[in-house]
Amino acid sequence: MTTIAIIGAGSGLGAAVARRFGVEGFTVALIARHQGRVDALAAELLAEGISAHGFVADVRDPASITRTLEQVAETLGPIEVLQYSPLPQKDFMRPVLETTPADLVGPIEFSSTDPSPPCTRSSPACVSSALTAAPSSSSTADPP
Repeated sequence: MTTIAIIGAGSGLGAAVARRFGVEGFTVALIARHQGRVDALAAELLAEGISAHGFVADVRDPASITRTLEQVAETLGPIEVLQYSPLPQKDFMRPVLETTPADLVGPIEFSSTDPSPPCTRSSPACVSSALTAAPSSSSTADPP
């Protein structure tokens, strides 16, 4: 069975991705902070003939993501596709013309840093680690 895990699943992009992959035969793991919301979305998808299940995790808590991805893999089988698209906290969002460089520190840290070492295996724990890993500072391209 092929599984997609959607972290930050909601009624917009997450639901659209779930439908697209679901009609192709993927089992869908919907992951968000509120069990009721992912269960409601899973029920909606199930009514459309898509196998979907709701799981709870908080993207601000790496241990929570790790536990949930492990639970998804145990329940639905290996995760072959992962979508990571949680909404940022409201205090991260500002009008563009009012945004300062200091305003970007929190969102960038939220999206791109992880104090753990790089992962070498394809396991749920490694996937969750990779979600928050900082991009490599090395580049294969020569500088201009």
